[in-house]
Amino acid sequence: MKALLLCAWLLWPTVAAAQVLPALYDVAGVAGDDVLNIRANADASSPVLASLPADATSVEVVALSPDGKWAQLNAGESSGWAALRFLQRQDRPDWFTLEYSLQCSGTEPFWTLFIEPQTKSAHINTPDEEGPELDIAAQWPGNPSNQTAAVQYSSEDAGGIAVLRGQACSDGMSDQNFGIALDLFKAASANQPAQTLHGCCNLAP
Repeated sequence: MKALLLCAWLLWPTVAAAQVLPALYDVAGVAGDDVLNIRANADASSPVLASLPADATSVEVVALSPDGKWAQLNAGESSGWAALRFLQRQDRPDWFTLEYSLQCSGTEPFWTLFIEPQTKSAHINTPDEEGPELDIAAQWPGNPSNQTAAVQYSSEDAGGIAVLRGQACSDGMSDQNFGIALDLFKAASANQPAQTLHGCCNLAP
């Protein structure tokens, strides 16, 4: 019994690391003339909300069902479930390493933040205005045991820090679900006072 418990303990970090979400997956094992159904619930008899083509790639999975057989993902303005056995995880770093792009958004007011670690740049846009390019001045990656990361950005007249946490997040407008929550602390500028904004993020392909 002790040997079995020791074996499980040794395997746990590998299993846990493999379950870090959100992550990007590709559809695999579906016939070329068929589709992968996205269902309302994690159940093969649940109504179909949408479908993915057999060659779909970079599908963001935000959560798994308790039995690990279904993957939660967004379809249009809602969230649904697809059979995990037909999804293959892409071989790329976990999101909190800050090695690839993130797109975040929030409301009150509406805004969108693009984080581009590859080019060390960021943009904050609103429906009325596309913001200037911002330099990423520093970043703090997370790790599997503490899935929190941060990015500091700046320009001549703007600056701030984006703190990202791996947890369930809702945009408050749709029935979509996200796997990264964001607190955006914008420094005061000549045009506006300091602001604290809250939103959700998804992974860019």
